[in-house]
Amino acid sequence: MTALTLPHVTAAIVAVYAFGFGIIAVLALIPARRKDAVEFGKTLGTATALIAVLTALFWLGETALLIAMPIVVARISFEAVILRLSSKRFASLTGLTAGAITLSAMLFDLGSTALLGLFFVALARAFIGRRKAIASTLIFPILPACLLASGTVEPALAPLLLVSYLMVEIFDSFALFFGVMWGRTKAFPTLSPNKTVEGLFGGGIALLTLSLITAAALGFPLLHTALTAMLVGVLAVVGDLAASRHKRIAGVKDYPQVLPRQGGLLDSLDSWIAAGAGITALHTVTQIW
Repeated sequence: MTALTLPHVTAAIVAVYAFGFGIIAVLALIPARRKDAVEFGKTLGTATALIAVLTALFWLGETALLIAMPIVVARISFEAVILRLSSKRFASLTGLTAGAITLSAMLFDLGSTALLGLFFVALARAFIGRRKAIASTLIFPILPACLLASGTVEPALAPLLLVSYLMVEIFDSFALFFGVMWGRTKAFPTLSPNKTVEGLFGGGIALLTLSLITAAALGFPLLHTALTAMLVGVLAVVGDLAASRHKRIAGVKDYPQVLPRQGGLLDSLDSWIAAGAGITALHTVTQIW
């Protein structure tokens, strides 16, 4: 069985994004859809810049990830807490603490295991504790983001986490495409009113199809690829809804803006945080047993 490597993932990223821009170019040739093509192009352009930076970090290796990922987690934690608790000081303190925890988890072998334990403690506190807003931000996105970051420095796991980001982008992009083109039925009217059943179904089929084509071309096991794609698709939706829940409670549309057309960093990474954390958690559990 061929092992997944960074060159494999990078080649897949280039191919998928070239395919995406190709679809937009074809769409631009249809007068009635030219406006949609322009909007898709702008969104895909920002997404391309983000995945290029992320890919570069993985290629630069452990030192770059040890610097970048705690900063990313700190920013994400800040965005979530300031939205829920409206305290810049507490949000800043939480962000710094989350960044420090992330760095520790990335440096020590049992970091992922400890984070997984903290996640279940936070989950219990959300049901029986008083400070539910704090517990809910720990459940998502803070501890899952820390868990994802801890997995990025594991050589066997890093390529899979990067490819999970690509899978999330495929799913989200095609869900948006199918939703705009043919979406009629709202999937989550309260939490995420722009998502449609047709869009999610189309995104899932596109993710599964492209994943299996790529796996067949590279000699990867098809069943494992299909299961991974389905897991990523489900967790991507869960992450997006969890992030949307915080925004609905706070009564805002986006997290504090970092990227143009993308809102806050959490707006861009919410689905990957859930998918990557899920993959890291499964890897951690299998290593324990």
